[in-house]
Amino acid sequence: MKNLTLKYNFIFILILNGFWVNAQLSPAEVKTLKQNINSATADLTSLQSDFTQTKHLDFMENDVKSSGKLYFKSKSKIRWEYSSPFSYYVIFNNEKMFVNDNGQKKETELSSSKLLKDLNKIMLGTVQGSTVLDESKFKIAYWRSGSDYLAKMTPTDKTYKKYIQQIELTFDGKTYLLKKIKTIEPSLDYTLIEFRNQKKNITVADEKFAFK
Repeated sequence: MKNLTLKYNFIFILILNGFWVNAQLSPAEVKTLKQNINSATADLTSLQSDFTQTKHLDFMENDVKSSGKLYFKSKSKIRWEYSSPFSYYVIFNNEKMFVNDNGQKKETELSSSKLLKDLNKIMLGTVQGSTVLDESKFKIAYWRSGSDYLAKMTPTDKTYKKYIQQIELTFDGKTYLLKKIKTIEPSLDYTLIEFRNQKKNITVADEKFAFK
């Protein structure tokens, strides 16, 4: 009987823990979370962060992994610099997107595509957390995830629906900076980007955003 009681107590604890980990935030908690995210990024003038990217494709046996550094400066300059397994970079700057893939260069006006403009907004949102929470194009549910916070964004915009089934954003429970971003496609393939060693308001050279 004692063992049976212990068993049920253990199951009850698991249920409580599971509920806490996945507990949806109340409207008041959502408001507080947004305020904390806004406060964390209000004074953000620059950011440097390491990142790892995992691309899951259903038809491939193994996930595709890559890593690099993210640089942000001012209000609209952002550079994704991949170092492994290949070296290339993507820059968003002054309504333009620049790509240098092993010497093959491409420059694109963001104004030429609504999707590219929205992509730029999402990319900037990775450092300016509050801007990525676009409730005009997404239905967003907010959850507690351990000591962190999770925003599950389901697109309501027709253009987004073609390419995205859901975006999951994980915010650090202490710094309120974006910790993970997972983009799930309609096919259920997904891309997961995880940030670490985030450094706010450090010196980032202007040349990082020059297209060479």
